[in-house]
Amino acid sequence: MPVFSVSVAFFLFMSSTSVIAGDLFDMLQRMSDADQEHSYQGVFILRKSDNLSTLRVIHGKDGDGVWESLEALDGEHRKVIRRNDRVVSVFPDRELITIRNNANRKPLHPQLPENIERLEKFYSINQLPDDRIANHQTLVVDLVPNDELRYGYRYWVDKNTGMLLRCDLVAEDDSVVEQMMFTSLDYLQQTPPSEFDLKQYEHYQQQFLDDPKAEASSELPLQWAINTLPDGFMLTQSTMRYTQSSLLENAESMALSGHMSAKPDLLHLVYSDGLASVSVFIEKKQSGEKHLQGAANMGAVNAYGNSVEEYFVTVVGEVPEKTVRSMAQSAVKISQ
Repeated sequence: MPVFSVSVAFFLFMSSTSVIAGDLFDMLQRMSDADQEHSYQGVFILRKSDNLSTLRVIHGKDGDGVWESLEALDGEHRKVIRRNDRVVSVFPDRELITIRNNANRKPLHPQLPENIERLEKFYSINQLPDDRIANHQTLVVDLVPNDELRYGYRYWVDKNTGMLLRCDLVAEDDSVVEQMMFTSLDYLQQTPPSEFDLKQYEHYQQQFLDDPKAEASSELPLQWAINTLPDGFMLTQSTMRYTQSSLLENAESMALSGHMSAKPDLLHLVYSDGLASVSVFIEKKQSGEKHLQGAANMGAVNAYGNSVEEYFVTVVGEVPEKTVRSMAQSAVKISQ
C-alpha cells in the first residue's frame, strides 16, 4: 500500500482556503491519528534557548508495536531507542546505557497532541499560508491560547501524511522560544528492521532510572492542592519518587544489607490542558539541601520555587513564568 494512501482522501478539501476553526481542529485530530501509521527516517534540528541540536530519527511499526530511535549528530555521541513504553539511552563514549519505563509511551520527538479536539476550549486556531518543509508541502496553523498563562503553538503539518514537520513554541510577543524542524525526511515503503536489539551493548554498564515500586505508589503520605490553575488544567499524574539524598541512602543500604531503607519522599504532580503540561515537585526541607528560590528559566522552560511551611514546592513547565509562579504560590497542604 502506498505510504500516502491512508490520509490523502481527507486532505483533498484543503484546496479551499476558507476552512472554519472547527474543521481545522477536526482535521488536525485526524492528522495526529494518521501520524503513527507511517515508517520514516529523517534529520531534524531542535533549538532550545541558545542550544541547537541536530538529530536523526528512524520510526517503525511492526507486530510488537511502535519503535523509534533518536541519534544525536553533534556533541556527545548518544542514542535513544524506544520500544512501546521502554526507553533505552546509549552513551558509547562512556560505555553506559540507561533504561526507564515511559508509561504514557510518549514519542521521542515532538508530534501533534493526541487529544486535539478538546483544545478548542482553551486555544483559538488560525490557518496561515501553506509552506514547504524538507521538500514536503505543509499546512500551517497557529494555536493561540485564550489567556496569557500558556504558550502558543505554530504547526507545519505534512498535508499528505499528517506528520508534524516543524513546531514553533510562541510567546505572547510572538517571539519563538523553542523550535523543532525537519531538514530531511523520507517515508519508507517497508518497516525498517527494529534497532531495539541491545546485544551489542551487553558489556556496557546498565542503570535503571526508575523504581517500579516507587512509581506504583497510589497511597500518598501527603495530600496537596494547587489553588490557582490555568483554565482547563487538570491533575494527570500523582506519584511518589526518590529525592537525590534518598537514592544515595538506598545505595548505601543495599551495599551493606541488601535492602532498601529509604522510602519515596518526593511527591510529583503533573497538570495539563492536553497540550501544555506543568510538573510540581513537593518535598520536606532537609538541612544542608539547597532549593530554587523564586524564578528561573531556560528557553521555554520556566521554574519557580517556594517554601510552604516545612516543605518546598518547585513548579516546572514549558509555560510562561507567571504560570509557574502562581501555581507555586498557591500550593497548600490539605489537613488529613
